[in-house]
Amino acid sequence: MEADTLEDEFQKTSIFKDESKLSVFYVPENLPHREGELHQFLNIFKPVVDSPGAISRIVLITGPVGTGKTAVTKRAGVLLCEAAKRKGVNLKYIHINCRREKTNFLILLQLARSIIPSIPNRGYSPAELLNIIVKSISEQDVSIIMVLDEIDYVINTIGEEIIYDLTRINDEKLNSKQPLSIILVSKNDNIQLMLDESIISLISPLKIKFHPYTSLQLESILEARVKEAFYQSTISHGVISLIADIASEWGDARYALELLWRAGKYAEEEGVFKIFPEHVRKARADTCPEISKELILSLDRNDKLILLAITRSLARSGMAYAQIGLIEKIYHLICEEYREKPRSHTQIWERVRVLSRIGVIKTRISGRGLRGKSTIIGVEDIPAKILEKELTEWLKNE
Repeated sequence: MEADTLEDEFQKTSIFKDESKLSVFYVPENLPHREGELHQFLNIFKPVVDSPGAISRIVLITGPVGTGKTAVTKRAGVLLCEAAKRKGVNLKYIHINCRREKTNFLILLQLARSIIPSIPNRGYSPAELLNIIVKSISEQDVSIIMVLDEIDYVINTIGEEIIYDLTRINDEKLNSKQPLSIILVSKNDNIQLMLDESIISLISPLKIKFHPYTSLQLESILEARVKEAFYQSTISHGVISLIADIASEWGDARYALELLWRAGKYAEEEGVFKIFPEHVRKARADTCPEISKELILSLDRNDKLILLAITRSLARSGMAYAQIGLIEKIYHLICEEYREKPRSHTQIWERVRVLSRIGVIKTRISGRGLRGKSTIIGVEDIPAKILEKELTEWLKNE
């Protein structure tokens, strides 16, 4: 019976023509309302293609989540590599997400792999990897454009040393050649305040700022994706406008696309071949743009357990904030539930600080109504019950 049910599920007609076109990883050839930023990007890096090794760039790209920073850099990378190939220039583009590659070693390993695909995963220190990279770049006479996406995550957690190490590649050991260009992508407009003055002096002249999308801009982005992702006549212009209006509060195209995808899944669950406004409202109730799914999934298992303890404390108490002592007690119970060894008080506190710095939770000192002063913790950008439910599901599937 179960096999028949599963087979029936696969036989259902879908309203999706291609769900992947709504993924955050999909980069369309045309990027509506980001043509200016794309041309600015290409203009900055044109000398890298025209005179390889003669000049390098360090560029800072800032803007809120969902404003097209990653899509533009990836699209520009494709176009620059195509132009380099036509000119016979050996150019490589590498895009690294700093939430996934969380250490200096992992970042350098990804860079090394772009030059030496067969390099082993282990056996080298970061310093040794850097030396291998420098030597290989020289031997292969290759130029590299390297993107460090969500660089603020690395700076907040382990510091800015990786930026300094990478700039060392463009030194006199390579006969004054400048083979490595670096793009730092951050949602924090004030990231320069977190950087050393020597690095600030390198990137201050070259900045591209992305602004939130308007409702009309989001509409045209959604209309283009609808044509790629859905069969004809499955969604009306009025529904697209509703999604754009909701997402325009933040100007976040990622959030708009997630709402569109979820609304489509709800329509499918009901067995209808059209997305209605009620599906969008249901999707809106289950999502929040400020804390993205990919951010939570990028956390390691213990961070997810700590975050589950926080959300469970908040959901059960009904309070806006929970005290760290209560959260620790629930965390220990959760570790028993998931058969994980709990971390010490100091380790828990350090991870809470990291979760606060990357914007997943909010911490503050307790005030009136609580005896003494202690740290209290809350989640302001998504209902605690929703995040608790999502975390429970993700932990179960790990």
